Amino acid sequence: MFNRDSLAKIDYTLFFIIFLLACISYISISMAPLKSGAPAVSLAHRQIVWYVVSTVLAIGVMLFDYDRLKRMHWIFYGIGMFLLSGLTLAQIGLPVPLVDQSHGATSWYMLPGVGQLQPSEFMKIFMIISIATTIDRHNEIYPIRELREDMILLGKIALVSFPPFLLVFAQPDLGTALVMFSIILSMTLVSGINWKLVAGILSTIVCGLAFFTVSWFHFPEIINLFLKSHQKDRFLAWQNPERYSSDVGYQLIQSINSIGSGEFFNHGFNSAITLPESYNDFIFAVIGGSFGFVGAVTVVLLFFLLISRIVKAATETHDPFGSYICTGIVGMIMFQVFENIGMTIQVMPVTGITLPFLSYGGSSLLASMICVGLVQSVRIQTQKFMFS
Repeated sequence: MFNRDSLAKIDYTLFFIIFLLACISYISISMAPLKSGAPAVSLAHRQIVWYVVSTVLAIGVMLFDYDRLKRMHWIFYGIGMFLLSGLTLAQIGLPVPLVDQSHGATSWYMLPGVGQLQPSEFMKIFMIISIATTIDRHNEIYPIRELREDMILLGKIALVSFPPFLLVFAQPDLGTALVMFSIILSMTLVSGINWKLVAGILSTIVCGLAFFTVSWFHFPEIINLFLKSHQKDRFLAWQNPERYSSDVGYQLIQSINSIGSGEFFNHGFNSAITLPESYNDFIFAVIGGSFGFVGAVTVVLLFFLLISRIVKAATETHDPFGSYICTGIVGMIMFQVFENIGMTIQVMPVTGITLPFLSYGGSSLLASMICVGLVQSVRIQTQKFMFS
Protein backbone atom coordinates (compact mmCIF):
# COMPACT_ATOMS: atom_id res chain seq x y z
CA MET A 1 0.00 0.00 0.00
CA PHE A 2 1.30 3.48 -0.91
CA ASN A 3 1.91 5.82 2.06
CA ARG A 4 4.40 8.40 3.38
CA ASP A 5 7.07 5.77 3.86
CA SER A 6 6.65 4.84 0.20
CA LEU A 7 7.39 8.43 -0.84
CA ALA A 8 10.72 8.23 0.98
CA LYS A 9 11.65 5.07 -0.92
CA ILE A 10 11.12 6.54 -4.39
CA ASP A 11 14.38 6.82 -6.30
CA TYR A 12 14.23 10.52 -7.17
CA THR A 13 17.70 10.31 -8.69
CA LEU A 14 16.34 7.86 -11.25
CA PHE A 15 13.50 10.24 -12.12
CA PHE A 16 15.99 13.13 -12.41
CA ILE A 17 18.12 11.11 -14.85
CA ILE A 18 15.01 10.45 -16.94
CA PHE A 19 14.21 14.19 -16.86
CA LEU A 20 17.70 15.00 -18.18
CA LEU A 21 17.33 12.39 -20.93
CA ALA A 22 13.94 13.91 -21.83
CA CYS A 23 15.55 17.35 -22.19
CA ILE A 24 18.32 15.93 -24.37
CA SER A 25 15.74 14.04 -26.44
CA TYR A 26 13.71 17.19 -27.10
CA ILE A 27 16.73 19.30 -28.01
CA SER A 28 18.36 16.69 -30.24
CA ILE A 29 15.15 15.76 -32.07
CA SER A 30 14.37 19.43 -32.68
CA MET A 31 17.83 19.80 -34.27
CA ALA A 32 17.57 16.63 -36.38
CA PRO A 33 16.89 17.30 -40.07
CA LEU A 34 13.81 15.96 -41.85
CA LYS A 35 13.87 14.81 -45.49
CA SER A 36 13.02 18.36 -46.51
CA GLY A 37 16.09 19.62 -44.64
CA ALA A 38 14.04 21.48 -42.03
CA PRO A 39 14.57 20.61 -38.36
CA ALA A 40 12.13 18.11 -36.82
CA VAL A 41 10.65 20.61 -34.35
CA SER A 42 7.13 19.22 -34.75
CA LEU A 43 8.37 15.73 -33.88
CA ALA A 44 10.17 17.13 -30.84
CA HIS A 45 6.89 18.65 -29.61
CA ARG A 46 5.16 15.32 -30.19
CA GLN A 47 7.91 13.58 -28.23
CA ILE A 48 7.16 15.79 -25.23
CA VAL A 49 3.51 14.72 -25.43
CA TRP A 50 4.63 11.09 -25.40
CA TYR A 51 6.85 11.85 -22.41
CA VAL A 52 3.91 13.31 -20.49
CA VAL A 53 1.69 10.32 -21.30
CA SER A 54 4.42 7.78 -20.50
CA THR A 55 5.31 9.53 -17.24
CA VAL A 56 1.71 9.29 -16.06
CA LEU A 57 1.75 5.61 -17.04
CA ALA A 58 5.06 5.07 -15.21
CA ILE A 59 3.65 6.62 -12.03
CA GLY A 60 0.61 4.36 -12.29
CA VAL A 61 2.89 1.31 -12.62
CA MET A 62 4.98 2.57 -9.69
CA LEU A 63 1.90 2.72 -7.45
CA PHE A 64 0.85 -0.78 -8.50
CA ASP A 65 1.90 -3.72 -6.35
CA TYR A 66 4.25 -5.49 -8.75
CA ASP A 67 3.88 -8.74 -6.79
CA ARG A 68 0.38 -9.08 -8.26
CA LEU A 69 1.99 -9.53 -11.65
CA LYS A 70 2.75 -13.12 -10.66
CA ARG A 71 -0.95 -13.87 -10.92
CA MET A 72 -1.58 -11.64 -13.94
CA HIS A 73 1.48 -12.25 -16.12
CA TRP A 74 -0.26 -14.71 -18.45
CA ILE A 75 -2.86 -12.06 -19.29
CA PHE A 76 -0.24 -9.58 -20.49
CA TYR A 77 1.77 -12.36 -22.14
CA GLY A 78 -1.35 -13.52 -23.98
CA ILE A 79 -2.15 -10.00 -25.20
CA GLY A 80 1.39 -9.58 -26.50
CA MET A 81 1.34 -12.94 -28.29
CA PHE A 82 -2.08 -12.13 -29.79
CA LEU A 83 -0.77 -8.87 -31.27
CA LEU A 84 2.43 -10.51 -32.56
CA SER A 85 0.41 -13.34 -34.10
CA GLY A 86 -1.71 -10.77 -35.94
CA LEU A 87 1.43 -9.37 -37.55
CA THR A 88 2.54 -12.88 -38.52
CA LEU A 89 -0.82 -13.61 -40.16
CA ALA A 90 -0.60 -10.36 -42.12
CA GLN A 91 2.91 -11.27 -43.19
CA ILE A 92 1.72 -14.49 -44.84
CA GLY A 93 -0.98 -12.60 -46.72
CA LEU A 94 -4.08 -12.84 -44.54
CA PRO A 95 -6.18 -9.65 -44.17
CA VAL A 96 -5.49 -8.32 -40.69
CA PRO A 97 -6.87 -4.85 -39.86
CA LEU A 98 -4.55 -1.94 -39.02
CA VAL A 99 -1.31 -3.77 -39.85
CA ASP A 100 1.37 -1.49 -41.30
CA GLN A 101 3.93 -3.22 -43.53
CA SER A 102 6.83 -0.86 -44.12
CA HIS A 103 10.61 -0.52 -43.76
CA GLY A 104 11.10 -4.15 -44.82
CA ALA A 105 9.34 -5.59 -41.76
CA THR A 106 5.81 -6.33 -40.54
CA SER A 107 6.22 -4.91 -37.04
CA TRP A 108 3.58 -2.24 -36.54
CA TYR A 109 -0.11 -1.57 -36.25
CA MET A 110 -1.35 1.79 -37.52
CA LEU A 111 -3.84 3.23 -35.03
CA PRO A 112 -6.00 6.09 -36.34
CA GLY A 113 -5.23 9.35 -34.55
CA VAL A 114 -2.35 7.80 -32.61
CA GLY A 115 0.16 6.51 -35.13
CA GLN A 116 2.26 3.37 -35.23
CA LEU A 117 2.15 0.84 -32.40
CA GLN A 118 4.97 -1.72 -32.17
CA PRO A 119 3.81 -4.72 -30.08
CA SER A 120 7.32 -6.13 -29.73
CA GLU A 121 8.31 -3.16 -27.57
CA PHE A 122 5.71 -4.15 -24.99
CA MET A 123 6.27 -7.87 -25.47
CA LYS A 124 9.78 -7.38 -24.11
CA ILE A 125 8.28 -6.23 -20.80
CA PHE A 126 5.66 -8.99 -20.75
CA MET A 127 8.41 -11.52 -21.39
CA ILE A 128 10.52 -10.13 -18.52
CA ILE A 129 7.57 -10.47 -16.13
CA SER A 130 6.74 -14.01 -17.29
CA ILE A 131 10.34 -15.21 -17.09
CA ALA A 132 10.72 -13.63 -13.63
CA THR A 133 7.55 -15.42 -12.49
CA THR A 134 8.77 -18.71 -13.94
CA ILE A 135 12.15 -18.49 -12.20
CA ASP A 136 10.67 -17.36 -8.89
CA ARG A 137 8.07 -20.14 -8.74
CA HIS A 138 10.59 -22.79 -9.81
CA ASN A 139 13.02 -21.72 -7.08
CA GLU A 140 10.24 -21.87 -4.50
CA ILE A 141 9.38 -25.44 -5.53
CA TYR A 142 13.04 -26.52 -5.67
CA PRO A 143 14.94 -24.58 -2.98
CA ILE A 144 17.76 -27.13 -3.21
CA ARG A 145 18.53 -27.94 -6.82
CA GLU A 146 20.69 -30.29 -8.78
CA LEU A 147 21.45 -30.48 -12.48
CA ARG A 148 18.09 -32.07 -13.29
CA GLU A 149 16.11 -29.26 -11.66
CA ASP A 150 18.27 -26.66 -13.42
CA MET A 151 17.61 -28.31 -16.78
CA ILE A 152 13.88 -28.23 -16.04
CA LEU A 153 14.15 -24.51 -15.30
CA LEU A 154 15.96 -23.89 -18.59
CA GLY A 155 13.18 -25.75 -20.37
CA LYS A 156 10.53 -23.60 -18.68
CA ILE A 157 12.37 -20.40 -19.63
CA ALA A 158 12.64 -21.63 -23.22
CA LEU A 159 8.91 -22.40 -23.39
CA VAL A 160 8.07 -18.90 -22.20
CA SER A 161 10.63 -16.91 -24.20
CA PHE A 162 11.06 -18.68 -27.53
CA PRO A 163 7.52 -18.18 -28.98
CA PRO A 164 7.68 -14.34 -28.88
CA PHE A 165 11.36 -14.42 -29.87
CA LEU A 166 10.62 -16.50 -32.96
CA LEU A 167 7.61 -14.39 -33.96
CA VAL A 168 9.66 -11.18 -33.75
CA PHE A 169 12.60 -12.75 -35.59
CA ALA A 170 10.24 -13.82 -38.39
CA GLN A 171 8.79 -10.29 -38.90
CA PRO A 172 11.78 -9.93 -39.63
CA ASP A 173 13.05 -7.71 -36.81
CA LEU A 174 16.54 -8.91 -35.99
CA GLY A 175 17.27 -5.93 -33.71
CA THR A 176 14.37 -6.51 -31.32
CA ALA A 177 14.97 -10.27 -31.43
CA LEU A 178 18.54 -9.65 -30.24
CA VAL A 179 17.22 -7.46 -27.42
CA MET A 180 14.91 -10.28 -26.39
CA PHE A 181 17.84 -12.71 -26.45
CA SER A 182 19.79 -10.33 -24.18
CA ILE A 183 16.86 -10.31 -21.75
CA ILE A 184 16.64 -14.12 -21.76
CA LEU A 185 20.38 -14.50 -21.24
CA SER A 186 20.68 -11.96 -18.42
CA MET A 187 17.75 -13.42 -16.47
CA THR A 188 18.95 -16.98 -16.98
CA LEU A 189 22.41 -16.14 -15.64
CA VAL A 190 20.95 -14.83 -12.34
CA SER A 191 18.34 -17.59 -11.97
CA GLY A 192 20.60 -19.61 -9.69
CA ILE A 193 21.51 -22.36 -12.17
CA ASN A 194 24.75 -24.32 -11.76
CA TRP A 195 27.92 -22.61 -12.97
CA LYS A 196 28.60 -25.54 -15.30
CA LEU A 197 25.38 -24.77 -17.14
CA VAL A 198 26.31 -21.09 -17.24
CA ALA A 199 29.66 -22.02 -18.79
CA GLY A 200 27.85 -24.26 -21.26
CA ILE A 201 25.45 -21.50 -22.28
CA LEU A 202 28.24 -18.97 -22.79
CA SER A 203 30.30 -21.53 -24.74
CA THR A 204 27.31 -22.24 -26.99
CA ILE A 205 26.92 -18.52 -27.71
CA VAL A 206 30.60 -18.18 -28.58
CA CYS A 207 30.39 -21.23 -30.85
CA GLY A 208 27.27 -19.81 -32.48
CA LEU A 209 29.01 -16.52 -33.24
CA ALA A 210 32.01 -18.41 -34.63
CA PHE A 211 29.71 -20.52 -36.81
CA PHE A 212 27.96 -17.40 -38.11
CA THR A 213 31.29 -15.72 -38.91
CA VAL A 214 32.66 -18.76 -40.77
CA SER A 215 29.37 -19.21 -42.64
CA TRP A 216 29.28 -15.53 -43.61
CA PHE A 217 32.63 -15.71 -45.38
CA HIS A 218 32.61 -19.30 -46.67
CA PHE A 219 29.06 -20.69 -46.71
CA PRO A 220 26.67 -17.86 -47.72
CA GLU A 221 23.93 -20.37 -48.56
CA ILE A 222 23.63 -21.08 -44.81
CA ILE A 223 23.26 -17.37 -44.06
CA ASN A 224 20.46 -17.17 -46.64
CA LEU A 225 18.41 -19.52 -44.46
CA PHE A 226 18.42 -17.09 -41.53
CA LEU A 227 18.73 -13.56 -42.87
CA LYS A 228 16.58 -11.63 -45.34
CA SER A 229 18.23 -9.72 -48.16
CA HIS A 230 17.91 -6.32 -46.46
CA GLN A 231 19.47 -7.76 -43.29
CA LYS A 232 22.43 -9.12 -45.24
CA ASP A 233 22.81 -5.73 -46.91
CA ARG A 234 23.21 -4.14 -43.46
CA PHE A 235 26.04 -6.53 -42.60
CA LEU A 236 27.72 -5.79 -45.94
CA ALA A 237 27.40 -2.06 -45.31
CA TRP A 238 28.88 -2.54 -41.84
CA GLN A 239 31.91 -4.35 -43.30
CA ASN A 240 32.56 -1.83 -46.04
CA PRO A 241 30.24 1.22 -45.99
CA GLU A 242 32.30 3.07 -48.63
CA ARG A 243 31.61 0.33 -51.15
CA TYR A 244 27.85 0.80 -50.65
CA SER A 245 27.98 4.55 -50.08
CA SER A 246 25.18 5.24 -52.55
CA ASP A 247 22.85 2.66 -51.04
CA VAL A 248 22.80 0.72 -47.76
CA GLY A 249 26.08 2.21 -46.53
CA TYR A 250 25.01 5.83 -46.99
CA GLN A 251 23.39 6.26 -43.57
CA LEU A 252 26.36 4.79 -41.69
CA ILE A 253 28.85 7.00 -43.54
CA GLN A 254 26.75 10.09 -42.82
CA SER A 255 26.46 9.06 -39.17
CA ILE A 256 30.25 8.77 -38.82
CA ASN A 257 30.70 12.11 -40.60
CA SER A 258 28.16 13.74 -38.29
CA ILE A 259 29.80 12.48 -35.10
CA GLY A 260 33.25 13.36 -36.43
CA SER A 261 32.17 16.89 -37.32
CA GLY A 262 31.16 17.49 -33.69
CA GLU A 263 34.81 17.50 -32.58
CA PHE A 264 35.20 18.27 -28.84
CA PHE A 265 32.31 20.66 -28.22
CA ASN A 266 30.31 21.71 -31.26
CA HIS A 267 27.33 24.06 -31.36
CA GLY A 268 24.51 22.96 -33.63
CA PHE A 269 24.00 20.19 -36.17
CA ASN A 270 26.01 20.42 -39.40
CA SER A 271 23.28 21.19 -41.92
CA ALA A 272 25.56 20.08 -44.78
CA ILE A 273 25.28 16.46 -43.58
CA THR A 274 22.15 14.60 -44.69
CA LEU A 275 21.23 11.86 -42.22
CA PRO A 276 17.96 9.98 -42.94
CA GLU A 277 15.82 9.02 -39.93
CA SER A 278 18.29 10.84 -37.69
CA TYR A 279 15.60 11.67 -35.11
CA ASN A 280 14.90 7.95 -34.64
CA ASP A 281 17.53 5.20 -34.68
CA PHE A 282 20.43 7.59 -35.37
CA ILE A 283 19.68 10.22 -32.73
CA PHE A 284 23.12 9.64 -31.17
CA ALA A 285 24.72 10.85 -34.40
CA VAL A 286 22.76 14.10 -34.03
CA ILE A 287 23.91 14.45 -30.41
CA GLY A 288 27.54 13.79 -31.35
CA GLY A 289 27.38 16.19 -34.29
CA SER A 290 25.58 18.93 -32.35
CA PHE A 291 27.39 18.78 -29.00
CA GLY A 292 30.61 16.99 -29.86
CA PHE A 293 32.58 14.63 -27.66
CA VAL A 294 31.30 16.30 -24.49
CA GLY A 295 27.66 15.76 -25.46
CA ALA A 296 28.25 12.14 -26.46
CA VAL A 297 30.09 11.34 -23.23
CA THR A 298 27.35 13.03 -21.20
CA VAL A 299 24.73 10.75 -22.76
CA VAL A 300 26.84 7.63 -22.12
CA LEU A 301 27.40 8.75 -18.52
CA LEU A 302 23.67 9.29 -17.97
CA PHE A 303 22.94 5.79 -19.22
CA PHE A 304 25.63 4.41 -16.93
CA LEU A 305 24.01 6.17 -13.96
CA LEU A 306 20.56 4.97 -15.06
CA ILE A 307 21.68 1.34 -15.22
CA SER A 308 23.53 1.63 -11.89
CA ARG A 309 20.31 2.84 -10.19
CA ILE A 310 18.39 -0.14 -11.56
CA VAL A 311 21.16 -2.52 -10.45
CA LYS A 312 21.00 -0.89 -7.01
CA ALA A 313 17.25 -1.59 -6.85
CA ALA A 314 17.87 -5.21 -7.88
CA THR A 315 20.51 -5.80 -5.20
CA GLU A 316 18.71 -4.02 -2.36
CA THR A 317 15.36 -5.77 -2.66
CA HIS A 318 14.79 -8.88 -0.56
CA ASP A 319 12.25 -10.21 -3.06
CA PRO A 320 13.84 -12.44 -5.75
CA PHE A 321 10.90 -11.75 -8.09
CA GLY A 322 11.60 -8.01 -8.01
CA SER A 323 15.30 -8.64 -8.49
CA TYR A 324 14.64 -10.78 -11.57
CA ILE A 325 12.45 -8.05 -13.08
CA CYS A 326 15.16 -5.43 -12.56
CA THR A 327 17.77 -7.79 -14.05
CA GLY A 328 15.70 -8.25 -17.19
CA ILE A 329 15.30 -4.48 -17.54
CA VAL A 330 19.06 -3.99 -17.12
CA GLY A 331 19.73 -6.59 -19.82
CA MET A 332 17.27 -4.90 -22.15
CA ILE A 333 18.54 -1.33 -21.70
CA MET A 334 22.24 -2.25 -21.69
CA PHE A 335 22.01 -4.10 -24.99
CA GLN A 336 19.91 -1.41 -26.66
CA VAL A 337 22.32 1.33 -25.62
CA PHE A 338 25.40 -0.67 -26.68
CA GLU A 339 23.92 -1.72 -30.01
CA ASN A 340 22.40 1.65 -30.92
CA ILE A 341 25.46 3.73 -30.09
CA GLY A 342 27.73 1.05 -31.53
CA MET A 343 25.95 1.02 -34.89
CA THR A 344 26.33 4.79 -35.30
CA ILE A 345 30.14 4.51 -35.06
CA GLN A 346 30.53 1.21 -37.01
CA VAL A 347 31.29 -0.88 -33.93
CA MET A 348 28.09 -2.90 -34.46
CA PRO A 349 25.96 -3.66 -37.56
CA VAL A 350 23.04 -1.33 -38.25
CA THR A 351 19.78 -2.67 -36.82
CA GLY A 352 16.41 -1.07 -36.16
CA ILE A 353 17.02 -0.56 -32.43
CA THR A 354 16.07 2.75 -30.84
CA LEU A 355 18.15 4.52 -28.19
CA PRO A 356 15.99 4.30 -25.03
CA PHE A 357 14.46 7.59 -23.81
CA LEU A 358 16.16 9.56 -26.61
CA SER A 359 14.94 8.26 -29.98
CA TYR A 360 11.66 9.56 -31.31
CA GLY A 361 8.80 7.08 -30.99
CA GLY A 362 5.81 6.48 -28.76
CA SER A 363 6.01 2.70 -28.43
CA SER A 364 9.67 2.70 -27.44
CA LEU A 365 9.22 5.52 -24.93
CA LEU A 366 6.09 4.03 -23.37
CA ALA A 367 7.84 0.67 -22.93
CA SER A 368 10.94 2.30 -21.44
CA MET A 369 8.91 4.35 -18.96
CA ILE A 370 6.89 1.29 -17.92
CA CYS A 371 10.24 -0.28 -17.02
CA VAL A 372 11.07 2.76 -14.90
CA GLY A 373 7.72 2.40 -13.13
CA LEU A 374 8.42 -1.28 -12.43
CA VAL A 375 11.84 -0.47 -10.94
CA GLN A 376 10.29 2.20 -8.73
CA SER A 377 7.60 -0.25 -7.63
CA VAL A 378 10.29 -2.71 -6.59
CA ARG A 379 12.11 0.02 -4.65
CA ILE A 380 8.97 1.23 -2.88
CA GLN A 381 8.14 -2.25 -1.62
CA THR A 382 11.69 -3.07 -0.54
CA GLN A 383 11.73 -3.66 3.23
CA LYS A 384 14.62 -2.37 5.32
CA PHE A 385 15.86 -4.69 8.04
CA MET A 386 18.10 -3.72 10.96
CA PHE A 387 20.30 -6.80 10.58
CA SER A 388 20.14 -7.29 6.80
